Amino acid sequence: MPRPNLPVEHFADVSTAHLSPRDRALLDRYIETGGVEGLSCLVGPYGWLIYASSELQAAEHASPGLAAILDAARAQDCAYVLFDRDGLQIDGIQTYDVQRK
Repeated sequence: MPRPNLPVEHFADVSTAHLSPRDRALLDRYIETGGVEGLSCLVGPYGWLIYASSELQAAEHASPGLAAILDAARAQDCAYVLFDRDGLQIDGIQTYDVQRK
């Protein structure tokens, strides 16, 4: 069987430390409401994956840091941002000392 030519997307990998408590609540609300409210994402035990291009309107409810990261991801042709507890912290973007439940 021939190997299929799959679409490839780029993603940014940053620390969950950049997510404010309000950002985390927006992400958790999306999961808790089955996608009815909040900021669309996938969640795992170590962070969240956000589709950067679909969050233009939702970014008005996000922290300035989250909005800046999503904007930078789009500008750098990243389709997704992975917020990973082991991801790198980005200079110039606020961090928060929040423990994940």
